[in-house]
Amino acid sequence: MNRHLQIGLEQRDGDDVGCDPRAMSADELTQLGHSRVSPLRVLRLKCLDCCNVSAQEVRLCTAGGCPSWPFRMAKNPWRRKLDPQERAALQARLVPNGASESTAAQKTGREIAASDFDRGRVPNDIAVDLPSSKLGVAEGGAS
Repeated sequence: MNRHLQIGLEQRDGDDVGCDPRAMSADELTQLGHSRVSPLRVLRLKCLDCCNVSAQEVRLCTAGGCPSWPFRMAKNPWRRKLDPQERAALQARLVPNGASESTAAQKTGREIAASDFDRGRVPNDIAVDLPSSKLGVAEGGAS
C-alpha cells in the first residue's frame, strides 16, 4: 500500500478505516494530496465529477433531490445579498491598505466564476477522482 495512503488510515477491529480528518494535521492532509479548498468549491468539484467533468452538464443538472444540487454552481443560495454599502464596508475591512490587485484569496465572485472551475477544468493541486476513460486508461470488460 502507498505510504501516503497509510497516513489517512487507522486500524479498527483489525480492519483499515479512514482517519477522522478533524484529528489530522494540515501536513498529513497535504501528504494525502489535499489542499485548502472552500466547501462550496468542493461541492462544485463533486458535481463536476458526477457530470463527467462537464460544466454545462452541471449547469443543466436535473437531480434536484441531490443534497449538493443547490450548491452546484459554487454559490450559496441561502446567503443574503449585501447592499452596496455593506459590500463596501466589508471590502474595506478585508482588503489590506495599498493592495491593488486581487490575490487568489481575494477574488470576487465574478472572477471565480470565470476561473477554471466553470470551464470544466480541475486545478492540478486538487485531488479529484476521475473515471479511467478521462485519464486515458483503457478499460477492460465486455463490449
